[in-house]
Amino acid sequence: MKPMQKLTALAAVSIATLSTGSAMASTEAQKQAAIDSGLAWLASNQAANGSWCQSGYCAADTAAALLAFTEQSYKPVGWNGQNYSTNVTQALGFLLQDAGTVSISNNRGDGKNANVSGSGIGYIWGGGEATYVTGLVLPALSRVTAGVNGITPSTVISSSNAAVNGKTYAQVIQDTVDMFANGQSNVNSAAAAGNPGFRGGWRYTPSTGQSDGSTAQWPAIGMLFAEQVPGVSVPLFVKDELRYWIDYIQCSSNGGSGYDSPCGGGAPVSESKTGGLLVEMAFTGYNGSSSGAADLSDKVGALAYLDANWQNGPNGWNGNMGQPYAMWSVYKGLESTIGLTGSQITNFFYTGANQIKDDPNDIWNWWEDYSQYLVNSQNAGDGSWPGYYYWPQDLATAWNINILNATQVGPGPDPNPTPEPATLSLLGLALIGLAGSLRRKTA
Repeated sequence: MKPMQKLTALAAVSIATLSTGSAMASTEAQKQAAIDSGLAWLASNQAANGSWCQSGYCAADTAAALLAFTEQSYKPVGWNGQNYSTNVTQALGFLLQDAGTVSISNNRGDGKNANVSGSGIGYIWGGGEATYVTGLVLPALSRVTAGVNGITPSTVISSSNAAVNGKTYAQVIQDTVDMFANGQSNVNSAAAAGNPGFRGGWRYTPSTGQSDGSTAQWPAIGMLFAEQVPGVSVPLFVKDELRYWIDYIQCSSNGGSGYDSPCGGGAPVSESKTGGLLVEMAFTGYNGSSSGAADLSDKVGALAYLDANWQNGPNGWNGNMGQPYAMWSVYKGLESTIGLTGSQITNFFYTGANQIKDDPNDIWNWWEDYSQYLVNSQNAGDGSWPGYYYWPQDLATAWNINILNATQVGPGPDPNPTPEPATLSLLGLALIGLAGSLRRKTA
């Protein structure tokens, strides 16, 4: 462990002792210590070519890790004394080298033009799981342009991949948006003609005409990040069409999202798909429609489903606590629709005296519940989090870091209202405590 990492961990322990007297606290300083340890683990496990690749989908793992480094760089304490600029540069280099292209026409089959940039191409990653993988890459590329390593939307890319070399980041991001717009299932696609419910969604590979509740969230989350990049736009028809899918796939009896039919289909209603449904609602600005008091087909119904199933442990694709794919999906859905302080989740994993806070008067909420679970479940030996099922250690660690650091998914109703994890004042308090002085510093 590097000296700064030792210092951070020691500071977190001191703050927990001074403020709560508990060894299982989830204070702001402990959240930051967990983030610091997680980033250090990711950095030490980056491959020589700049990637992470435990899942076999190297671009997915790399993009998730890149987003973790990027988002933390914008927080008040940044990388907390470490310099991960080289890790970011190498990860970006790998992703840009790995980019493929598809053709984009001016008519995607229903008269709508997805070729916004006019380039006639769209960027894509991930082969047979391209919708998932590209949906992970697009947020990372979008957020990098906010200034990490000096990169802006107008920065020109230098890469040995001729497909992106000489393009600006904004151009690549726009063309990736165009790919998703072109690949959306539309009313005239053959598959949607056979099942009109598919209209407006996406499947594993774009342009198949099919849709499912697990996959459809990834273009939505990617474009939610992308449309915040100056100069990038999402065609309005994409959001209008996605509303058809939102109305179709939500189960009216419990509020959750099905897979390829409303109350299940090829896979049961689950927490991860319901979190994804909320992301889609946030992206479209549409809360769904209910036909009556017993119909839970709207945002309120989705929130009720998550609340009822909040304490569930992992069970394959299903479950919440300890299921990394679901927790990241649910985080994105809740952060983008009700914010970090939303009160619609009350069925907490931690209750009463088990809720450890910096201030006993703090109001417990869904994000604090998640954060305490992640602090308590981190691998103490190396700073990673355990993988589960299809989602290995590197993906779990990257996603959990982004939950802990309060990553803002979209413009949202409640942009990061909570204190940032581990401000410098808390670190200063811990160091002073170690020196024998209890004088409190203020930020």
